[in-house]
Amino acid sequence: VDVAVPGYDAAFRHERGPSLLLLKSVYEDLFTDCTDGAKTASDYGLDIVQCTPAYQVVFDDGDRIELGFPGKDSDECVAKMNEYEEDGYDKWKEYMAACSAFLDCGLPNFIEERLDLPSFPAFIYEALRSGGKAPLKPHSDVLDAIFASEKMKALASFQDLYVGLEPYRNDDQLFGGVLKKTAPAVFGLLAALELHPTNKKAGVFAPIGGFRAVALAFERLCEDCGVEIRCDTTVTRVEDDGVHIASGDTSDFIKVAADAIVVNADLPYATQSLFESSATNSAEDNVTTALKDTFDWDDRFEFSSGVVAFHWSLAAPCHDLNTHNVFLSASSRNDAIQSWTAVRDSIRSNTDAADDVPFNFYVHRASKTDRTAAPTGCDSIMVLVPCETLGRRKEYASLERDEAIAKYKEQFSDDYVGDIRSAVLRRLGKIPSLQGLESKIIDEVVDTPATYSDYYNVGGGTPFALSHGFAQLSLTRPSPRKSKNTFFVGASTRPGNGVPLVLLGANAIAGQVVSAVSEGRGENETEKI
Repeated sequence: VDVAVPGYDAAFRHERGPSLLLLKSVYEDLFTDCTDGAKTASDYGLDIVQCTPAYQVVFDDGDRIELGFPGKDSDECVAKMNEYEEDGYDKWKEYMAACSAFLDCGLPNFIEERLDLPSFPAFIYEALRSGGKAPLKPHSDVLDAIFASEKMKALASFQDLYVGLEPYRNDDQLFGGVLKKTAPAVFGLLAALELHPTNKKAGVFAPIGGFRAVALAFERLCEDCGVEIRCDTTVTRVEDDGVHIASGDTSDFIKVAADAIVVNADLPYATQSLFESSATNSAEDNVTTALKDTFDWDDRFEFSSGVVAFHWSLAAPCHDLNTHNVFLSASSRNDAIQSWTAVRDSIRSNTDAADDVPFNFYVHRASKTDRTAAPTGCDSIMVLVPCETLGRRKEYASLERDEAIAKYKEQFSDDYVGDIRSAVLRRLGKIPSLQGLESKIIDEVVDTPATYSDYYNVGGGTPFALSHGFAQLSLTRPSPRKSKNTFFVGASTRPGNGVPLVLLGANAIAGQVVSAVSEGRGENETEKI
């Protein structure tokens, strides 16, 4: 979203979706594959730069360290890790070697679902050799076997949040919780993906112009490939032979026939709101619901955390923030465990935000790598604070969508959001130059889980979709094929969340869609697909 503030010569740009870009080649390959190599991402206006360092990590005592340098970690990074514990950097290299092997084997074999036999020997070696790095153990078991410092363990595991999991063993659950909300150690591959200095897949990147540039490049590519994009159009029902839509004025409902349907709406929302919810519905009921825009979701799944986001337009630059910054609580083991409460307990049991509870959060400063994100001498930052998801209310399912969303927004009160805001500003003040930051805020946009549901129709209001415990991982994740000619793509189906994985999943589904449409068609018609 662009925010225009009177008296400033340019808009403040804020991301309300993704803010960091991984697996750059997945984006680039999309453009070359769809144009048979004739055009690149840059030809469509998408330019991607690497963020060096990948992250700045700020601990709750004000200590800071920079991570993620291509080629070789910085001397300052090495010295800091050795301060945290004896031989800290050597242990980090050992851990990164294991995670890199998990990445090289996991990406092709379990995410892209293509057999890559040469990657298995290194994976097996790292999984079995001394150090207890068995990939199926709770992540904290492996971290405890390698590191002594809570800070080192936090550096090695904060990426678990991205897949809706926590790193800590839960002894109240089977297998230490890895079936549900505890990350297995194999998810250390995410640390290698972002921070490994020499793995060719690794690196954190930024699209110039923000993720809007990614969307616009995709749109131009679609238009070049002959895709018709209908804007201001709402899908209210999906059936095997087509979709019901409301175009413009919601009183104008029509059904569009289709040979195949690919649903990119969030799967828990789509299955509950866009498909017939019960085979016992009468024909009249089905027609009525098809002509009504509603919001509901299937809450039988395990969801990632929600997010409260603050988008601040600032009258001064924040030079001590990098493009990507993570603020972590690691003063003690107890603080570190408590800081993952929002992930562990997905539904809030009370309406208050306790300002004395340790918590972790992320800060994005786009202007560090892209000066077009804010006017000269100013800054745009986004703060993401993990929180609980929306609590589903069955009685809201029959309401008009806008009415249901308004009721869900009441679950995150102004007082609750205000408490989080105050806690964030206090933590930011651990960096001396950011003390008094509140006085620099000239505009604020706030998002809660209800906001994300409103904008993106995500179940539970979580932008990270379903979590990735073993019960929802790979083949146990909801299938992308609903029926013979109806398919799902997106973060809540296979292979998982994050834009690169969604693109990989869409690529895999494309072939199935062609096969489905080809069945029953003549040879001449099939050649046109």
